[in-house]
Amino acid sequence: MQQRLLGSAAVFALTLGLSNISLGQTQTAQQWSVITTVQIKPEFRTEMEAIQKEISAAYKKANLTRLVVETILGDANEYISIAPLAKFAEMDSPSLLSMPPTLPQPLLKRARGYITAMHRTTYLDLPDISIRTDMANPGEYAHVAVLHLMPGKAAAFTQFMKDDYLPAMRKAEVANLWLSRPIFGGDLGDRVMVRPLHKLAELDGGPITTKALGAEGAAQLAAKQSGIVESSHYTVVHVRPELSNMPAPPEKAK
Repeated sequence: MQQRLLGSAAVFALTLGLSNISLGQTQTAQQWSVITTVQIKPEFRTEMEAIQKEISAAYKKANLTRLVVETILGDANEYISIAPLAKFAEMDSPSLLSMPPTLPQPLLKRARGYITAMHRTTYLDLPDISIRTDMANPGEYAHVAVLHLMPGKAAAFTQFMKDDYLPAMRKAEVANLWLSRPIFGGDLGDRVMVRPLHKLAELDGGPITTKALGAEGAAQLAAKQSGIVESSHYTVVHVRPELSNMPAPPEKAK
């Protein structure tokens, strides 16, 4: 459920941090995303995907970006849409929410018949504890971890990421690792970590920390993390560009 997930998504984008995937956006002092997660009735998957395309077409008409991802390991009936948010004043217009007002009412009514639950959250990007490499295609999948911190451990987590975790990820040659946190509509103790994947086969190598530090080093890192993180929840999501409206990657200078 969205309360414990980016959905991921991302989340991927999922989210998730998920909103940075293939969007070609310039980072600002505070980068927000509006993440909308829906659980659908499984017998209406085809119909719901058709509606997702119509919604993204409305976003395109309004010159707005919208990324749709699907959870494939986790809640298999879950879709997540991610829309960048430069400032909250933009939400005074409902067009940045999940369904722009330009959509016809019959479509909205039809969509409600396919959905069993919907949750919307705003996420704040955490660039100081993320790894970002500019690339046109970070990957069509993502490993998403929702980490719930122990009370009072926010500062310790930030320091752990800077001093221990990110150096290990760089040693493992991880090109992108995006961190964000939910604010409105989410649990303030959560931190969402998104690692894009080009292929699911990348999961076959086992924990990335073991690759970077070896078994003993990874165990030491996990022990340090266990004093900061109360619980973890992992999912894998798939980017659905055909259901989304994303700008084309910027052309490389010739």
